[in-house]
Amino acid sequence: MSFKLKKNQLFVLCVGVFFTTAMNAAEWKSEPSLYIKTQYNDNVRMRADNDNPESSTGFTLEPRIKFAGEELDLWDMSIDARGKVTRFQDVEDSDSDNAFFVFDGGKQTERSNWRLNTSFERNSNFDTDFDTENPDAGLLDDHTERKTASVSPSVKWNMSETSQILFSLNSTDVSFDEVVNSNLQNYDYDSASFNSFWLVQQNHKLGFTGTYSEYESPEADFSYNQSVLQLDYTYTINQISNVSLSLGQRRLDSTLTDLTVACEVTGIEFPVENFSNNGVCPSTVGNVSVGFFPVTPILEDFSNKDDGLVVNVSYSSKSETTSHNVFGGRKIIPSSFGSAQEQRSATYQVSIRNTERLTTSLIMSGAKTETVSGVDSSNDRTRYRFEPSVTYQLNRNWNLNLRYRYIDQNISNSDEDSASNAVFVNLFLHWPKLVTTY
Repeated sequence: MSFKLKKNQLFVLCVGVFFTTAMNAAEWKSEPSLYIKTQYNDNVRMRADNDNPESSTGFTLEPRIKFAGEELDLWDMSIDARGKVTRFQDVEDSDSDNAFFVFDGGKQTERSNWRLNTSFERNSNFDTDFDTENPDAGLLDDHTERKTASVSPSVKWNMSETSQILFSLNSTDVSFDEVVNSNLQNYDYDSASFNSFWLVQQNHKLGFTGTYSEYESPEADFSYNQSVLQLDYTYTINQISNVSLSLGQRRLDSTLTDLTVACEVTGIEFPVENFSNNGVCPSTVGNVSVGFFPVTPILEDFSNKDDGLVVNVSYSSKSETTSHNVFGGRKIIPSSFGSAQEQRSATYQVSIRNTERLTTSLIMSGAKTETVSGVDSSNDRTRYRFEPSVTYQLNRNWNLNLRYRYIDQNISNSDEDSASNAVFVNLFLHWPKLVTTY
């Protein structure tokens, strides 16, 4: 089973949605903005303490523009384009030039909402700003470019005032350029999800989610498919806060193809471990009295099944001056190293509007990633993050942000610890919205 969408199909879908909405356009908005960032980082490459950590001052320029159009209760669409250029001093191959593009469009009817989301990003793994969903950040010591293209169509159907179903597809392609030292692998990840819920009482919502996904990394000769069934529950505490819990079971079926299990010499099979060649059959094997004989590797596919628990829990509260968000979960994530990894994570975020112009915030998070299937577990790690910040509104268009970020990381297999302290001074310019109505 496969959900892959070719690039020309993606283009046709985007153009179709664009022209369908543009022909009936009622209001268009343009929102340009600009980030100017400076930072000092005492361990730019997140190296271990005994591996010569490098400190440097960095500068980032981040322009962004967002176009949005909508007609109330009929359709909406947006195009969000962002560039990010970062330069570090005195650190070889440290420059990064990143680009992010997101298209999102939807059409509403009385009972349904049809949506299409597509995205493309070019993100250097050296970029450790941790402001995007990059699972490889902080793991790499070379300058590597990661390209990610994704398309996600979905449809939501309101069966009644108290019940709803949602069906969605996702197809993601990840590729790497300029790989120097790291064993990164290109991969495709596709998934289909079905979700339904019912408002059983005024403050209680009950539902279930079924998900099927496929992962394939041809260069690593590794693939897997995963089935997940979850029970979902949401309790609305009051008008500003709620708590959600999803609990379920997963089944992971993985396959390593063309795995060398033995070596054949003159019709006799020998375990691959008999040859000191890193588990690979040599082309010939020497014998003093007989001479050289050809060696034939014996290849087999190796399949593995792994069952596990899937958990997602969240709490959110938002008032006029304060917001709290807590997230926690346990799930399988696609890996850039030709394997399936289970991630257990927890995050707490709080934002307080102290005065009309002053806002303080804090992010604390922790995550543990462990390989459950595949041959490469060298990048299993545990990572913690602590990040307080203060934002002051200078005037209507300019904001000043001061931020401190601490990251602690441990690579499980080698038991290597690394830590990074970074201080940021950021300026944010937000131009007034340009609105056109016709």
